[in-house]
Amino acid sequence: MLSILKKKILRIHVIILSLAIILGPLISSGPLQARAFSIDTEKEVGDKMHSAIRKEFKLINAPDVAQYINDLGRRVLNVAGAQYFDYRFFVIANKDFNAFAAPSGLIFFHSGLITAMDNEEELLGVMAHEIAHVSNRHLADRIDKAGKVNIATIALVLAGIALGSSGEGELSEAVVTGAMATGASMNLKFSRENEEEADRLAFSWMLKMKRNPESMLDMLGKMRRISILKIGNTPPYLMTHPNPTQRLGYVRDLLNIYDGELPEGAKNDFEFQRIRYRIIAATNDDRLLIPRLTKKIKDGEDPDYFLRLGLAQIHIGEGNYDQGRKYLLEVMGKYPDRAILKADLGSTYLSEGLHEKALALFRKALQNAPNDAFTIFNLARTLDQKGQTEEAIGYYEDLLTITPTYAKTHYYLGLAHPKQGRTGMGHYHTGLYNWFEGDVANAKYHLDKAMEKLPEENIYRKKSKEMLDKIDRLEKL
Repeated sequence: MLSILKKKILRIHVIILSLAIILGPLISSGPLQARAFSIDTEKEVGDKMHSAIRKEFKLINAPDVAQYINDLGRRVLNVAGAQYFDYRFFVIANKDFNAFAAPSGLIFFHSGLITAMDNEEELLGVMAHEIAHVSNRHLADRIDKAGKVNIATIALVLAGIALGSSGEGELSEAVVTGAMATGASMNLKFSRENEEEADRLAFSWMLKMKRNPESMLDMLGKMRRISILKIGNTPPYLMTHPNPTQRLGYVRDLLNIYDGELPEGAKNDFEFQRIRYRIIAATNDDRLLIPRLTKKIKDGEDPDYFLRLGLAQIHIGEGNYDQGRKYLLEVMGKYPDRAILKADLGSTYLSEGLHEKALALFRKALQNAPNDAFTIFNLARTLDQKGQTEEAIGYYEDLLTITPTYAKTHYYLGLAHPKQGRTGMGHYHTGLYNWFEGDVANAKYHLDKAMEKLPEENIYRKKSKEMLDKIDRLEKL
């Protein structure tokens, strides 16, 4: 059996090899400084890195998490004005207190950051800050100032940041040190001016959204406490957001200017708390959480029933469906109009193979929330398992428009269409799924098969060709 250290070393080589294969053509095209890190170049880099990052780092792959984090991002973008890029937001399963932006509007939040938050406004403040870095092209500025640097270096530095220091500190440091050893002086740490500009923009956007920017102060306080605890454990080049103490000062100054005029902010954090506990359940961030939450409930510390909501999600995540249903029913009594709770209840029955009970609950939930990704996804899965595949495909197709970043929809469509005799469509969706997951070879194989199986006039044959052309173009960059 491989030792833990050997396994980590092996993973480093896998990451480096994968990034080299995916990003190789860009590496051979010469240093970025010579090419200038233009908006078009950044878009090209983003397209390549999207697949690379998705392949190498475990994402929280759930339709409701994808919908929530991207909807929240769109709320910020609605007040931020016109942008250069199409933003995509993801949650990485990593316990570190971190968030980072990759080229062309790819923004990643570590699960540890979200689970450490108390409310949605804290998440909005961090999200607005990251969007401000991308909007003002601070990352491009860092790259331009880095001297002779290639895409491999950027990818490896971002890999180190994504791996973080929680449980894999040696691994993240080794990855980034390997990047530095290539001879490039790459540093993605934002300057004081970058940080202040991002904070000021985030502050103004929070006001435009009528959300209370005091949450920014709360998050910076948490960041300062964590950075003090981790001094000596985290390499400086992994600290993409330095100087929390300094940042606290000028955010506090902004709050003083608006004293007495700050918006009240959100009154109920139900949606945020549900997603937060969904992430906790998906990552097993705290195995001691169940007894702690249970005690707090007994002590009367759960007026909003968020602790019960959390216990429901954690028990369901661990397969304790009876216990999860017990808490869900209590929360449903408190929030009878929350359709998502019916879908949560339905998901427990679906997991136990009780399709009729699950189906009834999903249909009721969909009547009240027709665009809810979690409900639609589970309704489609239930129908598919019952043999009602054509109806299931219709719901999967709806899901593609609601959560385009949730790649697993293509996976299920790739399985469903051949059941109805449409092998070409199956290959098309399987090809897209493989592309989004970073498996370029299989993506090309299935898209080629789709071209072979689909009729000449079929729109999806045209889309397959367009996707193959895009992959070919990116490979030649």
